[in-house]
Amino acid sequence: MKRLSLAICLLLGSAVSFGQIDPLGSEKPLTYTIESLPNDLTAVELTTTKDNLMSLMQMSYSGGATISAPSGGHPVLDRDTLMQMLNVYWIPKEENLNGKGEFMLAYKLEFPMQRTLMVQVSSIRFRLTYVRRQSIISITPREDFSPTAIKELAKEPTPAVATGMDRTVTLSNLKQVALGTIMLGGDNNDYFPFVQSTPQLFQFIEPYTKNREILKTKNPMGGEFRFNMSLAGASMTSIEQPSGIPMYYESEAWPDGKRCIAYTDGHVKVISAEEWQRVQPFLKLKLQRKGKPIPPGGTIPPSGPNPKVK
Repeated sequence: MKRLSLAICLLLGSAVSFGQIDPLGSEKPLTYTIESLPNDLTAVELTTTKDNLMSLMQMSYSGGATISAPSGGHPVLDRDTLMQMLNVYWIPKEENLNGKGEFMLAYKLEFPMQRTLMVQVSSIRFRLTYVRRQSIISITPREDFSPTAIKELAKEPTPAVATGMDRTVTLSNLKQVALGTIMLGGDNNDYFPFVQSTPQLFQFIEPYTKNREILKTKNPMGGEFRFNMSLAGASMTSIEQPSGIPMYYESEAWPDGKRCIAYTDGHVKVISAEEWQRVQPFLKLKLQRKGKPIPPGGTIPPSGPNPKVK
């Protein structure tokens, strides 16, 4: 008899999952988007039993139309936030959390299985679900995931705004970093250190700059200064037209599409997006290098570019 009951329950759950029947006769929409999610839903985190297949049976619709609102151009939500929402249920206000019915109606996040760190807001759905009440151990309010809070998270971010001073400071920082690198090379037979990363090079030029704050950009879009790694281990004096070869560049463009660049002769410049396209091939130069790549913890001996491990 128990086996028969279990089989019926499994069939019922299967039928509901394919949107064939509604055991409770609900007329609720089958799915909501973030924009259309009603603000009066109550967000709660449910802890349920783990040892009873019958009590874990949840019946969710996967068919039917989606209730959606016009898109407002909302961007993405990070997957960490979505993972935190997996145990959250959104309960209609007329649904009694402590009711006596066998099932409680709720909406649950349908997690977009995308191999990205960010998920398009337009692809996120909240699906109608029935939770067996006897499986619920505890109910914890989650006001941080109320419909209003979620919509706020999904809003289009305020466009980044750059000031003239930000760019001036960034150019000044980049100039000091470039000059520090040239002085370092001058003390090492006019060779760029054969570094394996920009942070490693920054460690070597720190005695020349004396200020780690200059290693940062004021670009409101974020990003960082990056060394042209094709110069690592190369002779400074052998580079033709140093005024046109980038030594450092910004990893991210500014809101206007421009970037700050430091060239191998030490001068700095703000270049347009079109100029950046012409600069990129110079980040893959095929130059003759001397010595071997400096290992982590390695140092540059005063006599030349060959590393000496501590």
